[in-house]
Amino acid sequence: MNKQIAIGGSLLLTVPSVNASGTHIQEAEIQSVIESQDWSTLKEIWRITDRINPSETHHEFPMATEKGDSLSSIVRSLFMVTDFASPETETAVSMIQRITDTRVLRASRINMTMLTRMIPPWTLLVRESQLFNFEERITTLTSLVEAGEITPREFIASRDSLLDRAETLAVLEILEEVQLQADYGFYNDPVDRMDTDVILARLDLSYRAALDTLNREKPSEHIEHYQTAVQQHEEFLVRYEEFEKAKPVLRILLTDLMEANI
Repeated sequence: MNKQIAIGGSLLLTVPSVNASGTHIQEAEIQSVIESQDWSTLKEIWRITDRINPSETHHEFPMATEKGDSLSSIVRSLFMVTDFASPETETAVSMIQRITDTRVLRASRINMTMLTRMIPPWTLLVRESQLFNFEERITTLTSLVEAGEITPREFIASRDSLLDRAETLAVLEILEEVQLQADYGFYNDPVDRMDTDVILARLDLSYRAALDTLNREKPSEHIEHYQTAVQQHEEFLVRYEEFEKAKPVLRILLTDLMEANI
């Protein structure tokens, strides 16, 4: 059974009493994270990035490179000495640091999809589109709250869609970490309409196709490519299972961050 509590000044956080693995999530640990100085620093960086309109061009950046590098260095230095009791909390905090770092670099450095003469990796294309949409939406909502055009409660009514987009960004971070290379069929899908379910379904099709190729009596001459694809996908599945277990905690912590400006 879930229960609603107020943590760290949040208007409303829903805390699941038991996670997917059946292990009790330590409410005290979540509160300890949110009340820590590292979290306060992270939240301040969200306050900064939430007010920055994302640039639609690839050569203009709303944040100076030096500022972005400084904030990125701070983000990566947080929680280094924290001893987490729960692996779910540790995974959630680590993922939020990755997302925060990506947000900062998106505002201060060149779009990575422009650094290749060939078609950029599909994961980069999707992440760029999803990140732009996330930044545009959270900046707009923050501006409306500060201008008094919507109430904090109305902001909260729109927050679930932001959480869903943040989850998609987290999945894309995992894909980048395991260096999973999508096949060319992925490029037929509109990147601005991607969500976690669509990405997982498309990855599953690619995985099954690679397995089918390897199981043929006479496999493709490019057998090493398909072997690598299978290995990368299986590594992704392990990481994604960890993410799924941590997702309730991730949503709690993201909720607190998304209330940074209200």
